[in-house]
Amino acid sequence: MAFTINKIPNEVIDNFKNGYSIFFVGAGLSEGAGYPSWGRLIELLIDHANKQPWISEDKIIEYNKLLKDNSKFLFLAEELKIELGSQYYTFMEEHFANSDIQPTMNHELLVSIKSNLILTINYDNLIEKAYIKIKGDYPNTFTYSQSKEAANNFWKERFFILKAHGDAKRDVNTLILSQKDYRRTLYREPGYRSLLQSIFTSKSILFIGISLTDPEFNQLLDFLHDSYHGGGPTHYLLLDSSKNSTVLSRRYLA
Repeated sequence: MAFTINKIPNEVIDNFKNGYSIFFVGAGLSEGAGYPSWGRLIELLIDHANKQPWISEDKIIEYNKLLKDNSKFLFLAEELKIELGSQYYTFMEEHFANSDIQPTMNHELLVSIKSNLILTINYDNLIEKAYIKIKGDYPNTFTYSQSKEAANNFWKERFFILKAHGDAKRDVNTLILSQKDYRRTLYREPGYRSLLQSIFTSKSILFIGISLTDPEFNQLLDFLHDSYHGGGPTHYLLLDSSKNSTVLSRRYLA
């Protein structure tokens, strides 16, 4: 269910008070701190590709044409990752692992709200930095390859951060960017897949920093629909009212 800040359902507030809800954080929250949006990240990768002597001008022109269609972002991500080779990892490390960008007030508010889990598809460590500032301690943080440790914390209701698409600070080689990366991870990590299913069928999720047209968000929704066909608790999406779409919102009610 999509809603705006002026129309927060009472159920969302009650769910957090009673420990039934968790946050799912997307690129929008990091964008406010200075990190690129999904589209901007692809644009920057294209600019980086344009500087490489082995990538032809014709390919760059084609990439820029595809960039105008956000439904092609995942395809572009896969192509650029292949074309750039080792330069892709250098780029991602420079932009996400070696950054001195600091968390915003929104990050601080996020870690202050009662919840035993924050699930994020962002590569940066802004949530961790905010947690340290507010709580004075480093949070338990796991990636998709640490499903056993994450599941243990989930069952025992210990707070942790689950980096669903990897952690640039820890290892840029494991970042999930393309649709192929995503599918490969779900196939190779059955424990992680089971953990995701458990989380989404037992907790009410509040999505923040997510767009209705976000390719990663829609990718996740497809996985969830295949997993339990719309059953389980109600999930919520916080949107900027100017970016809300009644037609798109209706799709996510099923």
